[in-house]
Amino acid sequence: MNSIEQKSIISPATSRNWKRLHSNGKGRLMSRANKQLSTKTIVPVEYFSNKENVADIQRFVNFCKEQHYKVEDVIYSVGARLLKEAGIIEKAHVAHTLESLKTLEILKLAQLPLPTDESDLLGLLYQCFLLEGEKNRKGSYYTPREVARNMTKNLDFSKDQTFFDPCCGSGAFILALEGAKPSQIFGCDNDPIAVMIAKINLLLRFKTEIFEPQIICCDYLKENFKIKFDYIISNPPWGAVLFDEKNNPIPTKESFSFFFEKSFGQLKDGGTIRFLLPESILNVKCHRNFRRFLLEHGDLQSITRYPGAFSGVQTKYIDISACHSEPRRGEEPAKHYVTVNENGLSRSVSKDAFSLTKNLNFNLLSDSDLEKVQKILAKKKYTLKDSVWALGVITGDNKNKVKNKQGRGLEPIYTGKDIEAYTLKKPTRYIKYERSDFQQVAKDEIYRADEKLVYKFISKNLVFSYDNSKSLFLNSANILIPRIPGMSIKTVLAFLNSEMFKFLYKSLFGEIKILKGNLMELPFPEILPETDKKLTQLVDEVLKGNGEAVKLIDSEIFKVF
Repeated sequence: MNSIEQKSIISPATSRNWKRLHSNGKGRLMSRANKQLSTKTIVPVEYFSNKENVADIQRFVNFCKEQHYKVEDVIYSVGARLLKEAGIIEKAHVAHTLESLKTLEILKLAQLPLPTDESDLLGLLYQCFLLEGEKNRKGSYYTPREVARNMTKNLDFSKDQTFFDPCCGSGAFILALEGAKPSQIFGCDNDPIAVMIAKINLLLRFKTEIFEPQIICCDYLKENFKIKFDYIISNPPWGAVLFDEKNNPIPTKESFSFFFEKSFGQLKDGGTIRFLLPESILNVKCHRNFRRFLLEHGDLQSITRYPGAFSGVQTKYIDISACHSEPRRGEEPAKHYVTVNENGLSRSVSKDAFSLTKNLNFNLLSDSDLEKVQKILAKKKYTLKDSVWALGVITGDNKNKVKNKQGRGLEPIYTGKDIEAYTLKKPTRYIKYERSDFQQVAKDEIYRADEKLVYKFISKNLVFSYDNSKSLFLNSANILIPRIPGMSIKTVLAFLNSEMFKFLYKSLFGEIKILKGNLMELPFPEILPETDKKLTQLVDEVLKGNGEAVKLIDSEIFKVF
């Protein structure tokens, strides 16, 4: 886009904001808090076998940095030290592997103290060297030992089954395998240092075996593998790179979907794929095609939730397990239930719960909750699709344009924090309303409507307020003027604030954002005129301060359904 084209589609205020934020001219902010540019290091506490080793590891890494040692030389030197201590460094196959690595050994490191009780000392050291920005760009967050053990347990290698990790890193899953021989284990990674670590770890894991580690350094997505595997288990990079999606049947703009699709195609018939993925794949809209692929092409077996998150990353993670099953005449259909593992407990969830929403959200509902949701949805006659929607004011500079005190020419402007069920708190922010000075505004007739509903954008529950004061709202609050046949705006408000709709929204979408697309799926039933009148009157009572009327509203809505 050239500068002339750009000026024609954005407001002067937006243009000023892009300049203020050092935009690259294509609408992408270059100086915001961007982890991909971060130069700090993060100690991966979750990867330690013994948390008491953190200080010793940090001292060792700091010493190597002060000496300006190359990371690959440090890792090679410690690896050679471990192989010497294991008494296998002079074996021909070990010597041949080390020779192929072509790095320098730093003899001085042989004298420095290092912990002896870490399951993957080399991988741990490497993670401590990586900058946060580099880890974020690569999606390089190594799998904690307990997670790797959980994802590889109960695998059967008694009939020469093969295992493959397409993003093996330092070999967390390889180290966790039980009952496998080196000849049954394969892996690859595009990071040569990680591949070096995985090879050394494999040699240490199988000290008495004579073998060449079947770990290669390559870009898995570009490599043409001909072999198929019984088990493919991995922790692929998340959102590390945006790929060309023309040839990918799972267009999500997430790198893990490419790894999953290609890996799935490399499974033998009856083989198992198990990937560690961000929890957001369960219900976020952009992962809809990933969920569709799982339901249409794979026999989804289990979903396991984990309580933690990787150091430096807020996102929680899960693992998804599926089988590659070719349909055959006369066979039983794919399993109708999915096993959900969480907090040490297992339960079965019907796949019917995954078809309740347009985006195929993986709603992990109990049978009783699923039955309730289905009964509510069965009453759907209308939706909010034809209603009026708008964002609050986006000033582009709240610090200077939003005031904390009333003043000349200023009027109240409400924020998401001011929204409570049914009513608004007293305003604490004020603004001079000059439309041309803001980055984005809705139409005046929406802000100044005689009646409108406003709701919190960031919230675990539905929270809607009624406004008939023609007030302004910041963009932490969204605006709705509903159009539901046979319902007043106050009756719609009653439904949206009801315990039933809160339960339904949480069951179907489970997000911390209240999104327009989700709200438009909520089921509004056909009601009698007298019901509409009664709910309107009860909302009026709530607006006058009668809290008891809220219970009566819930009771009426339960009757409707």
